Amino acid sequence: MVINDPEDLHRSFAQLVNAKDLDGLVRLYEPRATLVGPDGAQASGSEAVRSQLQALLAAEPKITSLSSRAVIVGDIALMSNRWRMSFGKGDDSSAGVEGTSAEVARRQDDGGWRYVIDDPASAALAQKARLAPEGAGAFEQMLYEEDGPLARITLKRPERRNALSMQLSQELARALEIVRDSQSVKVLVISGAGETFCAGDDITEMGAWGDANGIVRRVRGYQRMADELAELDKITIAAVDGYAVGGGLEITMACDFVIATERARWGMPEVDVGITPGWGGTTRMARLIGRRMAKEINLLGALHPAARAVQLGLWNRVVPSERLGEELDALVEVLLSKNQQALRQLKFIIDRGVEADLHTAQGFEALSAGLTGAVNGAWQIADADQAKGILSFITDGERWRERRALARDFWTGDPSGAAS
Repeated sequence: MVINDPEDLHRSFAQLVNAKDLDGLVRLYEPRATLVGPDGAQASGSEAVRSQLQALLAAEPKITSLSSRAVIVGDIALMSNRWRMSFGKGDDSSAGVEGTSAEVARRQDDGGWRYVIDDPASAALAQKARLAPEGAGAFEQMLYEEDGPLARITLKRPERRNALSMQLSQELARALEIVRDSQSVKVLVISGAGETFCAGDDITEMGAWGDANGIVRRVRGYQRMADELAELDKITIAAVDGYAVGGGLEITMACDFVIATERARWGMPEVDVGITPGWGGTTRMARLIGRRMAKEINLLGALHPAARAVQLGLWNRVVPSERLGEELDALVEVLLSKNQQALRQLKFIIDRGVEADLHTAQGFEALSAGLTGAVNGAWQIADADQAKGILSFITDGERWRERRALARDFWTGDPSGAAS
């Protein structure tokens, strides 16, 4: 296996560890390479490196590569990588560690790259700790966590199947604002505590919503919250276990991806309470699965198995219940490996384009292609200013004065040509 890009070394390392491929791991290192162990001891040479790696694999780790960066000078690359490692079955609740590695790699005669020095715990291993940013500590009915580029929201009212109380709804809206304003978060995962996702709005509190106008105000608030979720410039994933009904299902429809367990159940049972959905159950649903199926789901109010949501295009994947965490981690790893600007553009043009006619949507595609070219280096256009117009305005330069002199009074008189 030839690694043509030094940034791919760490991703290959994670894949080989997860596959328990000892020989493949050893081949990532030069024969005289040095691997620094978790205790700081240095193992140099192929046999010593093999022994260290064998001890690592004995712990049955699962590694997720979070980010990778390389500075290349000639045939030498200095790299920094962020990673997360869990042990045992590797589900989301298992114990684990996280860290930042430092490596030096060298280009080989075949053009590939191999490790010369690998210090996987240069930032010191620490017990897994997901830190909430400032402003997130006051949540009572949900949990907000950040782990580098990954944010997690966990609805936490298991005694009520995570039904959306007025307080929980306010907390969720505030958490989405934190995610919206973050420059570091790239992926958001929403899940529920207690083997259920969300049973929708808390019906027992609806009497506190007030009169008809108060209900409209409450529903519009929910709509703003769903719109905030849908329009985040991050990739959003709903991890569904147990029930996702009513407002819970509406949350999933505002997300970009939905992974569910085999035992998950979904539906819009509002009709049997004598009410109608307010923030996606008819609107987003009809856009996702068509008006005929949206009528079936809403007018009948049945609860459906997860597999049917996939068949209808409402959700993406169904996995065995014990594999939800594993599948979620794999999806996050794939998403974080992408060009994040490309993901942001793709999400934007797909969401905007589906609401527009074909030619307008194609306009979004064309502009996105131009932006992609600019971001990738082709930003200088011969007959564009390259910001000289802005600079001239700021400095009251000649370019600005000349343009304004030509345009200020141009065609400002009577368009009929009549004398004033």
